[in-house]
Amino acid sequence: MDFQVLYTEPALIDLEEVMRWSWQKHPETTERFANALLNHVDLLSEFPYLGAPVRGYPDVRQLQHSPLHVYYKVLVESRRVEILHFWHGARRGPLF
Repeated sequence: MDFQVLYTEPALIDLEEVMRWSWQKHPETTERFANALLNHVDLLSEFPYLGAPVRGYPDVRQLQHSPLHVYYKVLVESRRVEILHFWHGARRGPLF
């Protein structure tokens, strides 16, 4: 049985900011990038441990989709993956 992928409010805000910036800077490739990113995240429904553990946060994992890092938690009991943040790799990581 697959896991359900859910986006937290902070993740949706992050995603909106990333896409707004991308539309302004790279309008010709933003849609393709967004689709590839969301398809990558959707893989977590079948492979929730695809991303690497985040040092210092034992319950948080990180999936890389260059240049972004997708931070998430696997909630085994409820069979959910919660997307916490979309974060540009050049930035210092978010606090959880």
